[in-house]
Amino acid sequence: MRITCVRAVLILVFLFVPTLASAGGNPEVGLPKVDRLIKDRNYNEALLALAEYMDEHPEDFDGAQRRIRRIIELRESYNTKAEDLLKVLTEEPTNDKKKLDMITAMEALEKNPNPSTQNFIKDTKAAAQFTFYRAKFDEIMRDGNAYIDSSLYANAARTFAEGYIIYKQEFDETSEPSLVASVDSVLGETGTLIASFEASVPKLSEAAQLFSGVLREGSDSSLPPDIERAEAVWNSLAVELKRMSEIRNRIAEIGWYYEDVFARMSETDEIVTENSFLPFAYRFTLGRKTGFRYEGILGSIDALINPVLAEVDALCAAALDRSWQSAVRDLESGALSSGTARIAETARFAALGSAFVDTASLSVYRDDTWGRTDRTGSSTLYVHAAACSGILNELAELAARKNDLDSRVPLLPEDSPNSAAFRGGAVRFVTERDALSKEAASLEQLMLQGRDDSRNALSAASGVTTGFTSDIERWNDTLRSGLADLQKKVYTEAVLWYASAAGNAIGERRVSWSDSLALLEGVPQPDSVTVFYYPAESLAAFTGLRSAAAKDKTSVQSALSWAREIPARFRESEGIRSGITSLESMIAYLDRLDSDIASASARANSRILQANLAKQESELRYSQALASLKRNDFQSARDNLQRSREKANQSLSWQESKTFRTETDRKLEQLGTDITRTENEAVVREVRILISSGKNFYYQGNFDQAEQVLNQAKARWSVTNIEPNVEVTNWLAIVNTALSMKTGRTIPVSAPLYPQMSQLLSSANQLYTEGKELIEKGKRTQAIELLTQAKEKLQQLKLVYPLNEDAGQLTLKIDQVIDPAAFKVSFRQKVETARATYRSEPQKAYSELLDLYKLDPAYPGIKRLVDEIEVYLGIQIPPPDPKALARSSELTRSAQKIYDANTRSMFQIALDQLDEAIKLNPDNQNAIALKDRVQTAIGGQSVAVLSGNDEAKYQQAVLELQKGNKITASALVEQLLQNPKSRNSAKIQDLKKRIDSQL
Repeated sequence: MRITCVRAVLILVFLFVPTLASAGGNPEVGLPKVDRLIKDRNYNEALLALAEYMDEHPEDFDGAQRRIRRIIELRESYNTKAEDLLKVLTEEPTNDKKKLDMITAMEALEKNPNPSTQNFIKDTKAAAQFTFYRAKFDEIMRDGNAYIDSSLYANAARTFAEGYIIYKQEFDETSEPSLVASVDSVLGETGTLIASFEASVPKLSEAAQLFSGVLREGSDSSLPPDIERAEAVWNSLAVELKRMSEIRNRIAEIGWYYEDVFARMSETDEIVTENSFLPFAYRFTLGRKTGFRYEGILGSIDALINPVLAEVDALCAAALDRSWQSAVRDLESGALSSGTARIAETARFAALGSAFVDTASLSVYRDDTWGRTDRTGSSTLYVHAAACSGILNELAELAARKNDLDSRVPLLPEDSPNSAAFRGGAVRFVTERDALSKEAASLEQLMLQGRDDSRNALSAASGVTTGFTSDIERWNDTLRSGLADLQKKVYTEAVLWYASAAGNAIGERRVSWSDSLALLEGVPQPDSVTVFYYPAESLAAFTGLRSAAAKDKTSVQSALSWAREIPARFRESEGIRSGITSLESMIAYLDRLDSDIASASARANSRILQANLAKQESELRYSQALASLKRNDFQSARDNLQRSREKANQSLSWQESKTFRTETDRKLEQLGTDITRTENEAVVREVRILISSGKNFYYQGNFDQAEQVLNQAKARWSVTNIEPNVEVTNWLAIVNTALSMKTGRTIPVSAPLYPQMSQLLSSANQLYTEGKELIEKGKRTQAIELLTQAKEKLQQLKLVYPLNEDAGQLTLKIDQVIDPAAFKVSFRQKVETARATYRSEPQKAYSELLDLYKLDPAYPGIKRLVDEIEVYLGIQIPPPDPKALARSSELTRSAQKIYDANTRSMFQIALDQLDEAIKLNPDNQNAIALKDRVQTAIGGQSVAVLSGNDEAKYQQAVLELQKGNKITASALVEQLLQNPKSRNSAKIQDLKKRIDSQL
């Protein structure tokens, strides 16, 4: 029963609206779907959904009934609003706003009324909208224009933007969604642009006021404003103008967008009329085309920008004119520097004006945009001003050149005709005088025909009437009158100046030639002995000189050609004739110089070649020395090292090179050190062997052999060491002492009288033998006679060799045979005499004692006496002294500490200690072995090769000695000996000995 009632109510409700909309395909079902349809004002669809719901859910009668009552209430409210609308139409027919508000309320209550009601509402709404919106349009336009007139541009823009609501709802409901979305986006952007415009208004106004204030400065005194401040302030204004132009242009584009969309829709849709959103929107944006004033949002912006642009345009033009007039006044008063600066300033004002025109031209327009300004005239003005500034600047340069020429004819001191002026500005000097003299003759024609024509053409083409051209003409006339007689002054001064300047320059070329040639022919050094040759440097100098001389010749020839073209009336003057003659003589000299340079360059190349060949051989010898050192062929290494040194010096004698000299000295010295160090290791071993051998020979009494071996050790040591080996020296002293004590004891086979002495000794021996035999036979008288003869022969031998061992011993034997008893007494006396006299007459006492010892070695005390004398004489090493042994060990230990610590700076001290230790104890093997190790570690001190400078000085000393200049040679050697390295050169030491021996 309840369901039946509900369905009956649904039928009644449907009767309010005969036409029903079909249900959509909404995925919602049941009461939620009904609720959504009620919210969307689709009551018919909601009722259909309720009927379906009740068929499916009869148990939910209450829920359906509540929704039916809601629909009935809403439709009753709609009917009430409809009755109120009818009443307003009757009682208040002109109250269009109230009508529209009520219609809006009804549309909010019912989305799909019945067709008759819908048509009535539509017609009523359209009529009310037309009347209301037209009135609203006029009101907005009136209020917006009033704001523009009051300079409240942002208020005006916001006021015009209020009109975008007119017909907007209808537009949204009837237009394509994409178009609605596009329009909504543009409307949102418009709001943003108006806000940006409002924010930019005070900034633009402030920047414009500041710029205008700067441009007005100095107007009372006819002086231009400060261009730098104007440029700086303009930059700020330009930024604001550009920003405002961007806002303005975008507003214009938006308005044209509305206009263009409406035009396209009008062409395709007859329903679209002027009473719609788009026509109203573009008018609120762009203004009315028949308004003849700034209107709309765009007009609000243009009303602000265009007066600013007009004021700036006028101020820029005024500042430009003041700057130009200041420049002209300065130039005509002779203040060229200030005038030129003013010209540059004028050009900058012209550029500033052009920048303004460029900025002012940023605004985009359509042909029907009100307030459009043509700035072609302004643009042409600034272009014309820039061109005229350039012309005026050219005239200023001509005036400056004229003044410069006036100041230099006659020449001023700073323009003296020196070589610097010749090379830096000589050609310019003459060319300038030539040009200026010709300008003085033809400048009037040049200005009247060429530049006047170009200025007139520029002025005619510009269509702008300014005083720029007349100012130029006036000053042009002044210049022409001042230049009229300049050519009367310049020719003679120019020729004489150039001849003098070129003469000074050519004089320097003579000096350069002399200096360059000196490099080839030798540069004496401070020592007044050494001469260095620099062919490579001289060749470079020759090349540079040749090029420079060629340039000088070109300049002189140019001047000469110019001088020969001087009008005859000037060329005949004595000054010009002499100048031309001088220039001709310079050309001749430069031709000879070129030939001399070519010849000298060939000599330099030859020397360079010889130097390079010697250098290459030096390198080859160096490589060979290295190879020999690797083979331990020390002699070959030394020979090649010396040859490398000689070839390097030969190369340096042809071509001095500090780099090559330094590098050669370094690597040859290093290689020499390596050779000496490496060979020294062998020398130390060999010398040790020779010392041991010499000692053995000494101990064997073979003093001659000992001396020979020790001299070999001495010679071998000197190969790598400049200082003598103390141990070798000590042993040689011992051996030489022994030899000296025995000198004359024997007769060398090589002695000149050896045959005669041998014959005397042989005859004496024969007589002694025969006499001894006669004594034994009892023939004493005959024996004494023979023995006496034998002694006579021995006396003859002793006259030459008084200490001869054979003669002395044979004499003693003869005395013993003649009188044995007396001989015993004599023997004893001779022994005692030797004991008493060996300190005063060591050689004689030692020799006679040896003869006695040989005859009777068993004689009591004789052996001890021989040993005593030999120790005294140094022939025999004394028995070890415990103190000496202890001291020797102590010195050895001290040296060992130095060696172990590797304190190389004290190695020489260690060597001295070891030499002393060995001298105290010749058998100290520890000292001997340590000494060899220290000497090996030290390396040889002998210098294998001299530096380049020292080698040259050494060769010079040898040459001086050969010439007989011993004093000079000695002085050179003494200089060499001042160098510690050269002091250790064996050949320098040998040369010193040779020189000293001849002094």
